[in-house]
Amino acid sequence: MNAPAGTANHTTAKTQAHTTGRTADRVALALLCVFVFTIPWEKGVYLGALGTIAKASGLAAFAAGVVVVVLRFIAAPRRAGAFPEAVTPPPFAFIAAALFVTWSALTWIWSLDQQATVSRVATLAQLLGMLWLIVEFVASPWRQRLLLQFYLAGAVTGAAIAFARYASNLQTYYKRYAAAGFDPNTFGVILALSVPLALHLAFTAKGAMRWVYHLSTLLVLGALLLTGSRAAFLAALLAFAYPLLRWRTLTVGNRCATCVLFAMLLLSLAPMAPSPSRERLSTIPGELTRGTLNSRKVLWKGGLLQWVERPLQGVGAGAYPTAIAAWLNQPKVPGFLPVAHNTFLSVLVECGLMGFGCFGLLSLALCLNIWMMQAPDRALWMVMLLVWAAGVSTLTWEHHKVTWLLFGLITSVSGSAWWRRPSA
Repeated sequence: MNAPAGTANHTTAKTQAHTTGRTADRVALALLCVFVFTIPWEKGVYLGALGTIAKASGLAAFAAGVVVVVLRFIAAPRRAGAFPEAVTPPPFAFIAAALFVTWSALTWIWSLDQQATVSRVATLAQLLGMLWLIVEFVASPWRQRLLLQFYLAGAVTGAAIAFARYASNLQTYYKRYAAAGFDPNTFGVILALSVPLALHLAFTAKGAMRWVYHLSTLLVLGALLLTGSRAAFLAALLAFAYPLLRWRTLTVGNRCATCVLFAMLLLSLAPMAPSPSRERLSTIPGELTRGTLNSRKVLWKGGLLQWVERPLQGVGAGAYPTAIAAWLNQPKVPGFLPVAHNTFLSVLVECGLMGFGCFGLLSLALCLNIWMMQAPDRALWMVMLLVWAAGVSTLTWEHHKVTWLLFGLITSVSGSAWWRRPSA
């Protein structure tokens, strides 16, 4: 007997939705790769009202991702009394991240700068969408590796831009260089985070590609030194903990390449780094023990004093500069905001103990995710988290794309085995 016309039409619609969904899935992945690739140099390319090229590609990737999920919902089989198979429970790290964003939004009620809070929450909401996108569409190991490759390619592109600006003497600050539009400290930490990824890709590549990745590491380290960023330099040193953890499994070639790269970093790549950068890096011991860390200690003290007045609820997301402006008693400098220059302190002061608890819950979830990984992955992502923590100790990065990209990748790598369906 022939199936009823209604049933046949429903089956055809589901088949079409499934086919269209696979195409949209590939489009979403491609846009996500473009987004990740442009992060290390995004500020040099603005697309009018859409913002930077990374923001535009990220929004396009999110829109494509929503289309994919809708089509999956249409095509998914349904069972009585159960959700469609397309609906999967979110991981704990995502729930913790959503709680942090929600609490940040609630701080608008008592914020000292409500306009800044609206702007900050809008950014965090977009980053939460990015986190969802990575968790949802980067489930398989080859997709995860693809994103690492695109981030490294973006870092190399950013490094090339920094070298070009150095050759043209386009200084960002005095004798310090970065990709167009970037603060040297921010750009340096972005590059530092690419070092463990480049080493990981080199250790797991075959043939000539491993040497391409080692050369990429060399270029990134050279550009990092052009920034003159002391925090980025220390973060890059931490990145070499990854090959130490993998030492027994490495080939002789990879061991030799790692030693050469580390030695050149310690020597500050003398032929490649300008003398002002080397002189600035030589002040690290003194700044740590006796200095003010470029007045950061003053900003930290002011922030803590403001936190004491509002320990539970904080001064409001994004309101750190407003909170300490009066305490500093200094004239406003155009284009300068007295931000916390420490991610953890920034969260504590702006969102209070409640928001800091949500951020701590997210950090705990990420650490547990790393602990549950296989040994090689555990070594990589543990070092990545350490490099990030070292870098953000002098940067305000709780609302930075790289932070949430890292969180998304850790969640994706750890969760692909047990809490979600495999992805093609």
